Amino acid sequence: MLAVSLLFLLAIGGVSSAGHRRVCYHSNWSQYRPAPGKYLPESIDPFLCTHICYAFAKLNGNHLTAFEWNDESEPWMKGMFERTIALKKKNPALKILISLGGWNMGSPPFTAMVANAGNRKAFIDHGIKWMRRLGFDGLDVDWEYPANRGSPPGDKDKFTALIRETRLAFDADAKATGKPRLLLASAVSAGKDKIDTAYDIPAISKYFDFITVMTYDLHGAWEKFTGHNSPLYVRSDEQGDQRYLNMKWAMDYWVSKGAPKSILNVGMALYGRGFTLTNKANTKPGASTKGPCHAGRFTREKGFQSYYEICDMIKTGGTVHWIKEQESPYVVKGDQWIGYDNPKSLAIKVNWVKAGGYGGIAVWALPLDDFGGMCGGEKYPLMKTIVRTLGDSVVPSEGPPVITPKPPTLAPNKDNALCAGKPDGTYAHPTSCTDYVLCEGGITYKDHCLSGMWNDMIKACDPTPGFECRRGNKVVTNPPEVTRKPVTRPLGKKNEGFCSGKADGLYPDPASCENYFSCASGLTFPSKCAANTGFDPKILGCNYKNAIPGCF
Repeated sequence: MLAVSLLFLLAIGGVSSAGHRRVCYHSNWSQYRPAPGKYLPESIDPFLCTHICYAFAKLNGNHLTAFEWNDESEPWMKGMFERTIALKKKNPALKILISLGGWNMGSPPFTAMVANAGNRKAFIDHGIKWMRRLGFDGLDVDWEYPANRGSPPGDKDKFTALIRETRLAFDADAKATGKPRLLLASAVSAGKDKIDTAYDIPAISKYFDFITVMTYDLHGAWEKFTGHNSPLYVRSDEQGDQRYLNMKWAMDYWVSKGAPKSILNVGMALYGRGFTLTNKANTKPGASTKGPCHAGRFTREKGFQSYYEICDMIKTGGTVHWIKEQESPYVVKGDQWIGYDNPKSLAIKVNWVKAGGYGGIAVWALPLDDFGGMCGGEKYPLMKTIVRTLGDSVVPSEGPPVITPKPPTLAPNKDNALCAGKPDGTYAHPTSCTDYVLCEGGITYKDHCLSGMWNDMIKACDPTPGFECRRGNKVVTNPPEVTRKPVTRPLGKKNEGFCSGKADGLYPDPASCENYFSCASGLTFPSKCAANTGFDPKILGCNYKNAIPGCF
């Protein structure tokens, strides 16, 4: 068995020697969800995926840069990047890519960067150094979408140029350094209108290691009728363009346009999209709706719920229905209707992927599976169904033995009891404000803050002047002379209460159209759009200033 496991661990590159790619997205904002929905790098089982795409990084001019304030490490804390890449100590075969873009970033920053060869070269040269410094294995380009959402038609060819130039630079870097080549991937649209206008498919297919077709979010509360967000097949009552909105059609179309099946990943959803019914008596697919479903307790976004939140809906009286034509389930409770995937539907879809000869599967996103066993069964039931059905390898409950040596900071004797029964992760030390513990497999590793004191709210050492640490009846306060390098942490006194009482999401800065705030769990995080762009409330992303009323 150990020999088999080691062969699995030695898989490298775009496709593992064990079989299909299993590409898993990890969303960095899931760290702000309340427990037990809070998701950290230590929550990830490193053996469920062959590749992890860390979502998202952003563009600052022509430079690839971190999005969250705690993505990169500081002298006083380990950043989320470093903590995610540390998963490779457990599974050396795992590849970790940085995903650039996403829906909220939109097109304008990409359009500015690809505008000319000089800009593209600056992006590529800086990006290679940035990824090598941080330890990423490659880049996943998630531009939604070239030649769309404010992007001019010419960006289709400029996107092709960017991909070609990036791949050639990755090849040259590997040759010059002797290091494994950085991987190049992309997440692309499953919609016909975007496929036709955004991509020169034969050209880009020559340069990507793999392409993820986002065959999810095909229906949602932006429509006035119910529909499954990731159906396998067309429904017989669908008409016109609606007949294109299913996995089979989208994947067939990508192949017909020139994409080799071997580089294509079929996108699968570990969440549901939901609606509020107009008439509770009509619950069939295609039924009239009057808006999104209620927000989930942990994900807190209307029209969207994680698998573990949907489990709770079922356990508290929801009725599960099955759309036979589309091999997909939905649940109804009162006037709430949510289409989602469960182990049964995912097994059917994975078998379809295998029979179709596709190179892999990609999931959005790990924090939305039942990673904590809240549904009452095993942890990660959806991902484990995918792995088992692919038949590529066994699914270890905690992974095979760690190959790397134990950290030298292993706490002896009594401190080892601190992690007994706790999930893997970082925790406050019960008696010391300047120490913290890392729990891994029930074993306790103790570490000490280089600066400041442990703040369990942000899971990091916090040197903020005046920060108070409480241990029992003892209160310790950071001295005023403690300073830190400025980072995009929650805002200072001027705007620190901006997000108080607001739902999680993006909001414009009333004082500047170039700036916006990201609200998460009542905390306020500032961001700024790229040069010549501003925050557009209509698309909840950056856009050209001349397209935003009153933004000059």
